Amino acid sequence: MLKKILFYFFLTCSTGLMTSCFDIVEEIDLKSNGSGAIKVTVNLSKSRTKVSSLMKLDKVDGLKIPSERDIRSEISKITTTLKKTNGISNVHSSLDFTNYIAVVSCDFRNINALNTFVKTLSAQFKTSLSDYSIYSYDAKSKTLSRTYKYNSAGQKELNKLKPENQKSLQNAYFTYIYRFEHTVATQKNSLAKVSSNKKAVMLKANVLDIVNGKANLSNTITLN
Repeated sequence: MLKKILFYFFLTCSTGLMTSCFDIVEEIDLKSNGSGAIKVTVNLSKSRTKVSSLMKLDKVDGLKIPSERDIRSEISKITTTLKKTNGISNVHSSLDFTNYIAVVSCDFRNINALNTFVKTLSAQFKTSLSDYSIYSYDAKSKTLSRTYKYNSAGQKELNKLKPENQKSLQNAYFTYIYRFEHTVATQKNSLAKVSSNKKAVMLKANVLDIVNGKANLSNTITLN
């Protein structure tokens, strides 16, 4: 869920900065009762020299380059909203402007708290964020489902860039990692892999494939 907020925000930031390489990692630790924790990391460190230089500009391809102050303000808004969201607690965030790494994390009481959080931020930022992904969890059958719906908003932003600048995002990736207390019996996304100890599922997809609708993030994971 958090990834959708940060993805939309940093997509504009990162494409505008023509970052040749960045990573977005969403980690969810889910307990058997449906509560858990989520941590999202946006890492632009592999392109920090380029990012540092381009952040001194006002615009690239007509897109405004966010200042350090702008980014701090956005992260502050996100954390403030999170702290006010029912079922969300232990909210933390950090920004490293030396290596260009942003981290936001929190605990959630249940899966509904994550879905409520997305709807809350969707209203705040006036976007259709809640249309992207919906999570559900059945404690009895020990099944976690992520229903992902492609949204063309990111592609419209991408299309504003020159072709050579779009190609610079070929080495940008989004990864989700779901960890569980029980072992994984099955998972239904062909792009995802189960860890050697069978207690985690990981999916890594190219950001351009996600933006262009070529990668599906949906999954249904059943535990033993």
